[in-house]
Amino acid sequence: MLLPRRLSVALAPALRRTLFRVKPPQALARQLRQRIGFGVRLADAPSVPPPGDLIDLDLLEKSNRRAIAQRAERFGPVFKGLARGDEWVCIVGLTRARRFLQEHGGDLEVCSRDVTMLFGAGDIRRMADDDHRDYRKALVRAIRSPDADAGVAEFGEIVTRALGAYAADSSERAGSSEAFAATTRAMATELLVRVFFGARVGSPAGDRLIAGYRELGPYGLVWNSQQRQIVAYATIRDQIRADLADLARGDQGITSTCIAAVLEAQGALDEAMLGNLITMVDMGRSDVQVLLRWLTRYAAQHPAIVDQIALDQIALNQSSPTEQGRSLAEAFVTEVLRTDQSERLERRARHDIHFEGHFIAAGTFVRLCLWESHHDEGSFADPFRFDPQRFTGSMPAADTFAPFGLDHHKCPFADLTIRLGTQYLLALARGYRVELSSDGEPYRGAYHWEPPRRLAAELVAR
Repeated sequence: MLLPRRLSVALAPALRRTLFRVKPPQALARQLRQRIGFGVRLADAPSVPPPGDLIDLDLLEKSNRRAIAQRAERFGPVFKGLARGDEWVCIVGLTRARRFLQEHGGDLEVCSRDVTMLFGAGDIRRMADDDHRDYRKALVRAIRSPDADAGVAEFGEIVTRALGAYAADSSERAGSSEAFAATTRAMATELLVRVFFGARVGSPAGDRLIAGYRELGPYGLVWNSQQRQIVAYATIRDQIRADLADLARGDQGITSTCIAAVLEAQGALDEAMLGNLITMVDMGRSDVQVLLRWLTRYAAQHPAIVDQIALDQIALNQSSPTEQGRSLAEAFVTEVLRTDQSERLERRARHDIHFEGHFIAAGTFVRLCLWESHHDEGSFADPFRFDPQRFTGSMPAADTFAPFGLDHHKCPFADLTIRLGTQYLLALARGYRVELSSDGEPYRGAYHWEPPRRLAAELVAR
């Protein structure tokens, strides 16, 4: 479509400069949209670009965690900005975000780690609708099976052993932030290797898998895979296949009570599914470690609540909410998800989108803001106060609280995450009084907000 003459004249110098630099098509389009206000259609646009400016949202948020909410107050619940060198539109409010996904789900693609260098099919969340539905259905069925549930039940043993070793450590590193980080990282990895692949801590299979994940990412998730990750992934994949083959022959190197074995028995563990399991553990161990660190920090800051949790009778005999309500431990974990762990969903527009009078151009990234919605006074009274009692009754509606997503891409490990966090907190509360030997300010990490880097806990036996 031709540009109006006045706009063409105004853009001519910019076009000459841009073309002279021989930018690739995507960069050229991005630069043009930035010069004229990205999201502007070239003629007869019934919608207008979202308000806002091209400020770097990541830099802004690193210095002010409430920056996105404050910009929503200034510009409205749909506004634009930049992040990581790309154009973004932020949408604040769970009801609005849900409607956006319902109306434009087919126009969006999930922003997730590109794992096609490791296995060709890629992330389940990025698969086409039919494939996504089939793989997700098989995965959810396996997660909810009694065999997989048995693996989760062993997490208490892993936590009790790890916390005991940390508390008893008398080395020079004892009680240091490095020692605490290593302990929580090891717990997260050991737990997920057991639940997903049936390999117990201390067994040859468990030791090999944990070593493989250490090679995959010594300090956590590596977003952009290099040759080291490709080799480590192949080693982990081959070992899991060998362990499952041994299990089928009666060798008990791993246990059948795990997600991979359930999927194998169902005939659903093809290369795509196995690849997703391996990368889920890789990403999950980072997320679980951060959750354990948040839980420890809040436990130290709220000792009276932790004393109640240690004596909570509801938690003694239940693995899920009953008519008595949620245990205080589970409510504590859920409140941590609200306050810190659940931040945003990210999508990318595959086609031009018109939403609430705003035009979002194809190629624009969209941030659906969860943290800001979870700190809205209209949804939660005194939202910046830590209060687990919010969740001891019924769970708030999905338009109020959505820590694991909004649409059909909702995390299938939602219940598992809460159960793991609850078991950790119960072991911590019943075994120890928690004090912080080192603390600081939370910070914006590579992927999300995290507890202070120097966080370290002193565990005093009850």
